[in-house]
Amino acid sequence: MDAKTQECRKWMVVGVLLALAVLLTARAAIHFESTKSPVTVSSTLESAIKGGGGKTGQDFAFLDPMLHYAQLELTENQTYEGNGRNIFRVDMESKTRRIFPPPEPIPPTPRVQPAPQQIRLKFFGFASIFNSPRKVFLIEGDDIFVVTEGEMVNRRYRIFRINSDSVQVEDLIEHSVLTLTLAG
Repeated sequence: MDAKTQECRKWMVVGVLLALAVLLTARAAIHFESTKSPVTVSSTLESAIKGGGGKTGQDFAFLDPMLHYAQLELTENQTYEGNGRNIFRVDMESKTRRIFPPPEPIPPTPRVQPAPQQIRLKFFGFASIFNSPRKVFLIEGDDIFVVTEGEMVNRRYRIFRINSDSVQVEDLIEHSVLTLTLAG
């Protein structure tokens, strides 16, 4: 294929897509205007217009913004005759009700800390070699481990910190830090 043919095809595709976009936009605009509903008067207002004192559907007196004092006086002179609490009067009963103090909070029960599990790992020595990290010697049963800080022991313990007379070991299962002192 030659470059001119490809260029011509690209422009034809662009033209078809542009025509399709214009067509869909026009269709959506027409559909949008046809779905707009005119503002309608509610059924209660329509019934008031049709049945109220000979007014016709064309008489829009209910939209009159003027203040009619006669109608205001009628509504002001009406008394509240609801069957519930009068929201316009202060209820004296509610003022005289006794307000009880809030109950005292129950003190939390002390949380019993489980006794730390006895660790079978024992610290029995360390080695300090020039220009190398300090190593410790640990024993568990018949197994001897020579480790440095950050290393794992027996897939359960991680050496947290090495001091001259103690080792801090993190138990990864129990999520606790234990201190092993040099066995003497």
